[in-house]
Amino acid sequence: MSDDTIESEAKAHRHGGNGHNNGHNHNNGAERRFAAIERDVAVIASNYCTKEDLVKVELKMLDRFGRLDATLAELESRVVRWVFASVVSVAAVCFTAGKLL
Repeated sequence: MSDDTIESEAKAHRHGGNGHNNGHNHNNGAERRFAAIERDVAVIASNYCTKEDLVKVELKMLDRFGRLDATLAELESRVVRWVFASVVSVAAVCFTAGKLL
């Protein structure tokens, strides 16, 4: 609801309305505004994160980080073995080429 509408309703209420209002329209408008506020607050509250939600997310993250650490360790081991095997192979080729020449 706009500020102008709220101000005009407040002025009408202070000055006794326009002669057609016996207080029911003002109460209806206030009730509608309060109902809208209650709906908005309910939506906001339903989107809040609880401590339990945070604990669940933290546990999932710790689990995934642990698996990531294990995967990285395995990959590092594979790269080291591959580099070592490559160096040994190149050294063997160089040694053999040196014997032939």
